[in-house]
Amino acid sequence: MKRISKASAIVVGLSLTLMGCSGGGSSGTASGGGGVPQATGQPDKLTILVTNTPSATALQAVAKDYTAKTGIKIEFVVVPYAQIPTKVILAKQSNSATFDIAQIDGVNLPTLVQTGALLSLDSHIDADKTYNKADFSQQLLDYGKQDNASYALPLSTEPTLQFYRTDLYDQAGLKPATTWQELIADAPKLQAPGEYPMAMVYGLSSAKDYAEMLYTSGGRMFDPKTYKPLLDTAYAKQIMQQYLDLSKYTPASSATGGYAEMATAFSQLNVAQIYAPSGWFSTINNPSQSKVVGKFSTAPPPMTDAGPYSPQNLLYGWLIGISSVSPHQQAAWDFLSYVLSPANVQAFVDAGAPPPARISTTKNPDLVAKLPYLSVVQDAMKEGTVLPRIPELTQCILILSQAISSMESGQVSVDNGMTKANSDITDVLVQAGRYKG
Repeated sequence: MKRISKASAIVVGLSLTLMGCSGGGSSGTASGGGGVPQATGQPDKLTILVTNTPSATALQAVAKDYTAKTGIKIEFVVVPYAQIPTKVILAKQSNSATFDIAQIDGVNLPTLVQTGALLSLDSHIDADKTYNKADFSQQLLDYGKQDNASYALPLSTEPTLQFYRTDLYDQAGLKPATTWQELIADAPKLQAPGEYPMAMVYGLSSAKDYAEMLYTSGGRMFDPKTYKPLLDTAYAKQIMQQYLDLSKYTPASSATGGYAEMATAFSQLNVAQIYAPSGWFSTINNPSQSKVVGKFSTAPPPMTDAGPYSPQNLLYGWLIGISSVSPHQQAAWDFLSYVLSPANVQAFVDAGAPPPARISTTKNPDLVAKLPYLSVVQDAMKEGTVLPRIPELTQCILILSQAISSMESGQVSVDNGMTKANSDITDVLVQAGRYKG
């Protein structure tokens, strides 16, 4: 019960804030600057809203060069992750330009666009040769889109990958699993050389972790056309049972936490494997934070072609966009074009951040030598997808995460837990007019 309360307190706060804010903003999408008067000439400074991540650290490093080049001071405002969407929306509602640029999680993009809080970027992207959109796959260009329009740029590209301990796999005589059935069969064999065959998540981020297994097994959370929730189907319940069965191989610190705790368990304990966004590579490969440097590698996640849909990897990664109420929108674009240009990819890598996966980046042998996972990122991009970009997704993730916590702790059965989660999510989508029922 304690674990569920913690998840509820954090995620409900975000959900209710976004739900409350979405009713007071524009009912359409942001267009241009929304009529916001634009300052003339070069601004003295630009303000960027970020959360504490390797991507934000890299931005700060590159910003120093930009300031030296242009004279424009870049001020960073660092806030907790959950505060970013609220602050972006409140800036729009109050018509207050407290910042010009914001780091964004893709899961929040639908709500931010719905409230008119972000500037449409298509005209900038199409016209700017420095940014060079031809150097991105279509999947990555689409990653920053909502309702077929671009409102953000990829700040990082982080498909889910398998991180595995090469030494423990060698001792067990195994190679990374290519299917989930193979992984489940291999788990007991990895318990001998390692204390834990894997670290997985059953707390705050559990819905996303389960979704990764579901999507790579050919399942879906919703019908792609109607948004009918599919969690009460026999296949979704089967995958959930597999997901829960793996909890017995997982250290408690990971099971009750999120991706950060998962990465810490892999870095500090004898954990054979984890499945996490590729951006965690810099943390796991940091000698000052990790005991497994030189002892791990990466591989694509397992794929099982047994479900009703084609198996697909889930794409994650930070986005970055421009406030629709900023009076310095052109200057904000010029900054983003500069820091995210092909010429500055090396600076991101040197700062320990996962760079946007430009085609040229994933094919650069020097960059791949520093970030070996880049060699599998391009393939992951070709097969990747995202969780549905709908404003209700945050609330749906909360509902499913709570259900997973209850099922994993034995409070409810898989059948009852998934049926109730499906019913509760259906109510949310019907009330929002997303699903007709």
